[in-house]
Amino acid sequence: MKKVRIVFIIVAIGLLSVAARKGLNSSVYEWENLKMKKLPDGELRSFFNHSTRSLDKLDIMAFTLNPGTQGTGYKVDEGYNELIIVKEGIIEILVNKEKKILGEGSVVVASNGDVIYVTNPQPTKAIYYLIGFKPYKSVDKKNADIDNSGGALPVPPLFIDWKNIEFKPAANGGRRSIMQQRTSALKELEIHVTTLKEGLPSHAPHTHPDEEIILVRKGFVEETISGKPFRLGPGSIIFLTNDDPHGISNAGNGECEYFAIRWIAESR
Repeated sequence: MKKVRIVFIIVAIGLLSVAARKGLNSSVYEWENLKMKKLPDGELRSFFNHSTRSLDKLDIMAFTLNPGTQGTGYKVDEGYNELIIVKEGIIEILVNKEKKILGEGSVVVASNGDVIYVTNPQPTKAIYYLIGFKPYKSVDKKNADIDNSGGALPVPPLFIDWKNIEFKPAANGGRRSIMQQRTSALKELEIHVTTLKEGLPSHAPHTHPDEEIILVRKGFVEETISGKPFRLGPGSIIFLTNDDPHGISNAGNGECEYFAIRWIAESR
């Protein structure tokens, strides 16, 4: 009887572990509904900070910097990649010793240990997203050069200026491919921006093996998740799991644009 109880406990712990790994469900976050916290140098909006099926933590925030102000410098936490996307205005960003001035739509990828300062050099406000990815600790010994416990080899920061991203027209709008590569913490990070003409869809509802973030850059979209429609405006974020059928279309007047962000974590 004692052995049976031990086996039952082990099975129960295993089931709880799987349930815990399930993580965040597909969900939408409308910009206009976010709570705003006043800061000495601007504002903070927090979307969520949660585990997902592939990530120990996925943390998404948006910072508003007042004109001519510098945000507090910080160091990227152990095991994290951070993705910075400029929503409005212009920022001056210093990562370690490398400084860039970037406008709306531009992207920065920083790694574990990088020191970051963001300044608003303009007489108008600047807004940027900060997206933190922390995978579960890897037990994949075949990739010894990447250890999500914090022992990754140094990777230079990546700066992508919106002005330098090629736009490729398509029948329903067009696409800008931003990146698709390994990072210090992720096996692959893929980012592109889709432009949709008024009233047109991007594709039929589908699923894919990776989790995904949709970030609405301009216009209005309708995202269907398992058949349920959600209308979302500029600044809004959609999180999608890997098994919920989803599709997106332009739900406003004129063109819409959105970032699609997908990642593959190391095997674990």
